[in-house]
Amino acid sequence: MRPRLPAKPPIPPASRALADRLRRLSRWVRGLALLAAPLLIAAPVLLLTAPDALLSMGFSEMAGLHLQHLAQGGLTLAARLRMAAVTLLPVGLGLALLWQLWSLFGEYLRGDVFGMRALAYLRRFATLLFVLSLAQPLAQALMSVAVSWDNPPGQRQLLVAISSNDYALVLGALVFMAIARVMTEAARVAEENEGFV
Repeated sequence: MRPRLPAKPPIPPASRALADRLRRLSRWVRGLALLAAPLLIAAPVLLLTAPDALLSMGFSEMAGLHLQHLAQGGLTLAARLRMAAVTLLPVGLGLALLWQLWSLFGEYLRGDVFGMRALAYLRRFATLLFVLSLAQPLAQALMSVAVSWDNPPGQRQLLVAISSNDYALVLGALVFMAIARVMTEAARVAEENEGFV
């Protein structure tokens, strides 16, 4: 005869309400991540096929200057190819970020907030966000070179600009990294405490 395990205590109504809210939030976040992925993928394609439309929306604006104005002879096919290639780094990082977010909130949807998988997704999300925060200014600088490369010698430009948005992205990434570490440590301590019971 197997020993009887103690019955789990019933879930209090407040915890059920919190779990329901977390599930709703998880569905929203996953839906928004799903929506963002094709928009990210479209960026290099649009830069190659219809750059004026994307640039006119401020897609590649630096230091108050539209990068489009750096190309003295207009955007050639070679310039558009270079621009699309430059976006591959931030787009790739953005897609990796969205995948981690999708996976993380999938764990939350199942109610596993402090599980090792959820914490690993959160750590990877924070790390990728930090890498993206460093890659954004680099990509913008490379974009200025890609646009102005066909200009006559002496007219090519390298613009380096760091905005308050870049600073906020770095700060947000560091906050997520700290939260991930705290949650990982809390889960480890809880697991150790369970071993003593």
